[in-house]
Amino acid sequence: MREIRITENESGQRLDRFLRKLMKDSSLSEIYKGIRKGNIKVNGKKSKENYMLDVDDIISFKNFEFEPEAAVKKIANKPGNINVVYEDENIIVVDKPAGLLSHPQSSKDNDTLIHRIQLHIQSTSGPTLSPTFSPSLCNRLDRNTAGLVIAAKNYKSLKLVNEMIRDRRIKKLYLCVVKGSTDSKGEISGFLKKDEKSRKALIEDGGRESVTYYVKMDDNGQYSLLLVELVTGRFHQIRAHLSGIGHPIIGDVKYGDKKINDYFKNKYCLDHQLLLAYMIKVEDASNELDYLSNMTWYSTIPEICRNVLKDLFNRQTL
Repeated sequence: MREIRITENESGQRLDRFLRKLMKDSSLSEIYKGIRKGNIKVNGKKSKENYMLDVDDIISFKNFEFEPEAAVKKIANKPGNINVVYEDENIIVVDKPAGLLSHPQSSKDNDTLIHRIQLHIQSTSGPTLSPTFSPSLCNRLDRNTAGLVIAAKNYKSLKLVNEMIRDRRIKKLYLCVVKGSTDSKGEISGFLKKDEKSRKALIEDGGRESVTYYVKMDDNGQYSLLLVELVTGRFHQIRAHLSGIGHPIIGDVKYGDKKINDYFKNKYCLDHQLLLAYMIKVEDASNELDYLSNMTWYSTIPEICRNVLKDLFNRQTL
């Protein structure tokens, strides 16, 4: 007989829903039969399918074979390194390089940001204690966008951070270099719709409302350095919005200027858009993660970006 102790990651779930995630190779009817016959017990007693799990409940299994850490074993053996900006028992903030996927898009993608985060946590804290929860990203970046990403180490933190992002209590600022001379500051608003065929965001009626703020930090007449704030977080929002007002991001293959992109590729070996998730600030947690309130994290400006800033604006930082 094997046993599993319920942690905060699993508490608050119905027994049957927890078991469906845990026992992926067992059918729902087999799970229900196991509960009814007492082959699956909670705290040594027969239970109902709708029993709400609590911390420290013990689930025991008789005549069931399953692998509770199957999700963990999907992690690549040797993913690349990770740049940790901040870490505690609940969250980890990392600096993603351009060119790295946030999540796998196919079974062949075995070195992504989430792979690296999960392996880092396993190597520093031991295997995850939860049989059904793996560390998860709270925000994600496009493959060719660098910068800060928050990941939650447990279910409660994932829920709380996502609530803070949704309620705009977490502020995210981006740095980018764009074509042309922009206004000193501006607000871009409209409706964005994701086109699945082209994998682009289209500005058109029927899309989702989106708002972007920007402030110009520098300008050389041909290019502008912007600090951008996302009010909403739509698919390709910054890239589509800036392109929509005639100031596409340098290096952006989907929304940018091909002639300009080719120039920067030849001169700087630039193979990604000059867009960096530069700063994250927790303005007001007001929950169990209140200790994070007023914390601010910054990304390290990549070398290629520093070289461009030096040549265009005679600066390498803000």
